Amino acid sequence: MFCSVETSYLKNMFEEKKYLDIVSETKADITPFIDLAISENQFRDVLTKHLLHNNAINIYYHSYMIIHKAIRINPSLFFCYWNEFSSLLKYDNSYHRNYGMDLIANLAALDKNDQFKLIIEDFYKQLYDKKISTIKYCISYSEIIVKSKPQLASTIIRKIIGSLRVNDNSDRYQNFLINGFLKFLTSIDKELPDKTEVKSFLKDVLISTKSVKIKKEINKYFIQN
Repeated sequence: MFCSVETSYLKNMFEEKKYLDIVSETKADITPFIDLAISENQFRDVLTKHLLHNNAINIYYHSYMIIHKAIRINPSLFFCYWNEFSSLLKYDNSYHRNYGMDLIANLAALDKNDQFKLIIEDFYKQLYDKKISTIKYCISYSEIIVKSKPQLASTIIRKIIGSLRVNDNSDRYQNFLINGFLKFLTSIDKELPDKTEVKSFLKDVLISTKSVKIKKEINKYFIQN
């Protein structure tokens, strides 16, 4: 269920077909559409529809990018699409799931009724994706969520650590994720009063990793904490 009352007709300043013609091009200029997304609720419906249901990669990608930029300007305009954006977390396509994580994270501050708790398992299933980039996105978007919902900091930390303990990544990919996790820890340090589980995990990493860089970063974390 989309946000606008009527979605069958757009105002004269905008035609859906013209939009699709423009964004079907790989190097489409989406800049003019960002202001339109902020000013026209019918256009926000169109963007969301094509993000969710259009199979043409250029169209769903550009629809996402317009929402991505507009939501950072005025997130309140997009909270009514929470359920639609949440549904992206269950898509087979990892790109859609990445988009879903981004949009949900940037709406989390407006989630006053704790709707995030209803989708937290779907969100953190992404930590077990076959694509390393999706796992990294999940960790990095968690920073936004924790800052919006500090009460979930310990739960989210446990989920991330749990996934890192059971992964079958190569050393290179594991170090990539550990580095992302360390950046995440640094950014949300004030939201995590109990660091016992974090320190235990990082001590295990110190023993197992061959990366001089990772060891240096972990030792720096211990000095600061």
